Amino acid sequence: MADRPDSNSSPQFESLLSRLRAFLSRQREFDLMSAREVDEIAHELNLPTSDLRALARRGGSPELLKKRLEHAGLSEEALALSNSDVLRDLQRVCGLCRETARCAADIARERRASPAKYCPNEFTLVALTRDVSAERHGAGIDADQAAAREIVISMASSPPKKAST
Repeated sequence: MADRPDSNSSPQFESLLSRLRAFLSRQREFDLMSAREVDEIAHELNLPTSDLRALARRGGSPELLKKRLEHAGLSEEALALSNSDVLRDLQRVCGLCRETARCAADIARERRASPAKYCPNEFTLVALTRDVSAERHGAGIDADQAAAREIVISMASSPPKKAST
């Protein structure tokens, strides 16, 4: 396949072509590794070897996860700093997902509704969104909860009054 500039090619086609070339390059590198090397890499990544092989075959789509995170109001960079193990798991699950075409179509339509019916990462994304929301509003909520706790404790600790007859 000769590399020739084509003034008629779209940015989407160029992106697809670039991703295809990167995938083929990764696949060739992966095929040249010994079974022991693959096992060692899988161990370093804390992945089963079968998952690593599947990820190498499929190539995954980091763009889809990045968009899903954005739709959930999350930053991939912030998540990498605060919950790198969770991000790594999200990446693994997304890379092994069989619903990438459906996910890509939803994202292309800017569909921000919950894809809970097919996205294996959706429950994690919802939980992370709740955590981030609680952190953003945490100071006010904590003060309200502390005040409510004091009221409940004071009510529970005072002895009941007898009715006078």
